Amino acid sequence: MIGKPPNVPRDAESVMELTRLGAIWPTKFSFSHNFIRHIAKIGFHCEIAEKTLDDEGRGRIVYRVHVADETLTFVAFSDPLPEDQQQDRIIATRWDAWAALFVGVPSEEDLATSRVEIQKVIWGRAAPGTITWSRANRSARLFEHVIDSLANGRQPDAAQLNQVGYLIRTTGFSGNGRNGMHDYAYLRSIDHPLKAPYHAQMMAGYLWREFGFDLATHLAKVRNPDAIELSDDIRRFIGIGNSSGIGLVPFVVRHPRLLHRWIEVREKALSEFAAQTFDAEAPECGKFEALLERARRYIRHEPRGELDEFASGDCIAQDIEIASRTFARLREEWNENLESGSNPVSATISAVSRQIAAESLEFLNALALEIHEDGAVDPDVMHADETLSFPPDGTTGELLALIQEHFRWTERFAAKGSRPFFWYSSEENMEPRRGARGVDEGEEYQLPVDILGRLEELIAALQASPGDELLGRFLVRYPDMRFMVAWTFTLANADYSIARMDLLSEDFSPLKIMRFQLATYGMLKFRPRSKTWLRATIFQGAPLPGELSAGSIGDGLLPEIPGSGELDPDNVIGE
Repeated sequence: MIGKPPNVPRDAESVMELTRLGAIWPTKFSFSHNFIRHIAKIGFHCEIAEKTLDDEGRGRIVYRVHVADETLTFVAFSDPLPEDQQQDRIIATRWDAWAALFVGVPSEEDLATSRVEIQKVIWGRAAPGTITWSRANRSARLFEHVIDSLANGRQPDAAQLNQVGYLIRTTGFSGNGRNGMHDYAYLRSIDHPLKAPYHAQMMAGYLWREFGFDLATHLAKVRNPDAIELSDDIRRFIGIGNSSGIGLVPFVVRHPRLLHRWIEVREKALSEFAAQTFDAEAPECGKFEALLERARRYIRHEPRGELDEFASGDCIAQDIEIASRTFARLREEWNENLESGSNPVSATISAVSRQIAAESLEFLNALALEIHEDGAVDPDVMHADETLSFPPDGTTGELLALIQEHFRWTERFAAKGSRPFFWYSSEENMEPRRGARGVDEGEEYQLPVDILGRLEELIAALQASPGDELLGRFLVRYPDMRFMVAWTFTLANADYSIARMDLLSEDFSPLKIMRFQLATYGMLKFRPRSKTWLRATIFQGAPLPGELSAGSIGDGLLPEIPGSGELDPDNVIGE
């Protein structure tokens, strides 16, 4: 008898463990994939309104974008740097290119202002109508390889493309009111097509990809007027890169309700799929079989980072083989086990869950969601009300009982003892950084991300108070506890709101939570460059503008390597 997989969402105790969060892969709910589905549905058209580039690639390209009934403008300014001057950190003061995305059509004065102000980073002031700023560098060696290939009448080598995955590498996106830009609340108030969380940044990222293609083609034709253009399959395979540092980490602590929403949507969809019943000959089985084969081809050539923080491509490929054999066996046996009331796909994932790596299991879950047609992809499903509140007429005893019921897991962190770190906002760029106590300056200005420590303080204060004291009166005596009272009351029933981690502990791994957050954006190719910095790639495999205009959402999560053949692992260049 085939065991029936659970058809209820997985419990938070397992899902929110740092090891599990650090194993997450993109799904169709990730912001870039959600964005593509949304734009393809409501209508999209993109054209170059202006291209002014010299023979070195200096100048600008202005893109005019039409989404539904709205017009947007994306302007990318180009001024290439020598490779040895490139710096991916946000504290950089120069880049190969920088860009702004506007609602509507900006004036020439607004474009000129943006060219200057974006380079000031945190001190700049956005022109009217701006919704995102971003800065980027070229992938110098791959960019040169692509230009040289096109100028010599040939397509770039697939192995080179796969090793890097992008021509343009961004250093982050600013938005949501920063530098005087329009915020999400404004876009929601006017019911703008990009009102969903991160869709403005995703639009900018998608257009950065187009800029990379257009800049490379321009430079190839400078070398040789008869240079060819990138083929569609190679353009589709190339994404954009992203360099992310430790500043990402506090985000998930500061936005617990958004974190809960991210996880809840995925977990509910997985449980809904597990509850579906279909037989071994159903179309879903054929789709899953094809996805497993595509995943095997893709993952075997996944490039590595400098650290072995995550399971290797070879390990995941072997686990996919285990899943494939199990799936084939269960399909053969299925007619004798229809009473299990499930489906071969979920039964396979359940059967191999204890045999394979965490990254492999979450990879299979992502593939299952690809064939779950009923899963919600409405952009608004990812929006979360981040208000924290509490009833002033509640009692301290009631709150203490709530904490003991829902936050008992925090006790195991208190026993670990060593907490040598603190978090602060750097003076150079106002970004979160981690410091060592007794070594780095600024401990007196540390960021309020020590939720576990503050919770211990709240519990001690509640235990020292009468159990029938009203929370309003309690806060008169402990006014600095107001945030934690609202935090505990609001999040007690938001199961997926808190990652099981201690940001201040000695054994905390920033890379795992960084990978989780990048996966929610839809990124692949997680390559750690150090313990606090990694590179990843987004929009690989995304449809081209003409395909998006025709309503195509592309091939889903995994890009198809051009040629679909075996790659020579020794025939690659560095980043």
